[in-house]
Amino acid sequence: MIYKNIGGIESGRLILGSMRIADKPLANNERLVRLAIDMGINTFDHADIYGGGTCEEIYGKIIKATPSLRGNMVLQTKCGIRSGSYDLSYNHIIESVIGSLKRLNTDYIDILLLHRPDTLMRPEQIAEAFDKLEKSGKVRVFGVSNFSGSQIDFLQSYIDQKLQINQVQMSAAYCPIIDSGIYVNTGEPNGNTDGLLEYCRKHDITLQTYGAMQCSFTDDTGYHYSGAFVTEHAKKKYFALNFMLEGLAQKYDTTPEAVAIAWILHHPAGMQAVIGTTLDKHLELYRGCCDVPLTDYEWYKIYESAGHKIH
Repeated sequence: MIYKNIGGIESGRLILGSMRIADKPLANNERLVRLAIDMGINTFDHADIYGGGTCEEIYGKIIKATPSLRGNMVLQTKCGIRSGSYDLSYNHIIESVIGSLKRLNTDYIDILLLHRPDTLMRPEQIAEAFDKLEKSGKVRVFGVSNFSGSQIDFLQSYIDQKLQINQVQMSAAYCPIIDSGIYVNTGEPNGNTDGLLEYCRKHDITLQTYGAMQCSFTDDTGYHYSGAFVTEHAKKKYFALNFMLEGLAQKYDTTPEAVAIAWILHHPAGMQAVIGTTLDKHLELYRGCCDVPLTDYEWYKIYESAGHKIH
């Protein structure tokens, strides 16, 4: 595993996501966490809304059963989404963090992200909340999720803490933050990301990519599919991409899944990839993704095989 320093925290390039673990037995999730740690994964991504708080509670039970695990964990959670609205008010941020701390059975959260931009946000309130959480030792590092560069710039001008992270959706099949730079002056749609990739690189903000294996499309029957592009249902639509990944997996003696994540990690922006699997046998497929020595040419061939244009 390769690690990077984020605001004084050593965080692995591969992150284990927890959004879909609520309906899995506790024993299953314990195995998943232990395998992740064995693979060198030390960062675990949560949100207060995942499973209505159940996903955080599951980790809290795991930590309570084996307190020594906490020292090997970078716990990251998000707040700001309410049923039918967004809320980045002072009260909601503080209440959300207190709730997450209780559910996770921990005294501090390593990384707190604001889950979505709130057009009604009062940045002075966010600044006040961050100050209180930092001074009380409840949160170590702060960041955002799904924010544009201009939104980060706006918020950063009000707060004292550096926004260290922006978590965005990205995979080889879906990567508007890449497209927007490649499609400059070509007439192709650019994803309206307002130069987010370059903004984050310029300001040393780590991009975390969720949905790192995801695609979304409507097939010939009218069925709308949203899921991993390596599944049987997606293989017709993404035949060229999967063929390319399988070929490179043979070349580098690894799995197509590891190559797909290596594609994200190869970018010089130094991104992290969030893996949302719920099964240890699936997580095992990503072992060694940090060691796949993709070339720049292979990176572009993967990009092209996913249906993106190279002009």
